[in-house]
Amino acid sequence: MDFYKNNPTNLHHAPRTRKLSKKQRRDEIRENLEVTLKSESAKVGGGNKELMAKFQLRLDKLGVKK
Repeated sequence: MDFYKNNPTNLHHAPRTRKLSKKQRRDEIRENLEVTLKSESAKVGGGNKELMAKFQLRLDKLGVKK
């Protein structure tokens, strides 16, 4: 484990030391879903349509507000 801490070129980030609030967690989930939808739609052939539909429903349930 010391390798991860002492190697400045490694991209390892230490886990958070405290829990996220409900709002922060909801925002993190929303952001992850949006990034996944964007990356799936950028794929050749449009990506996995079933997965994208499922994630879009989840975003709608979260009540995306920009």
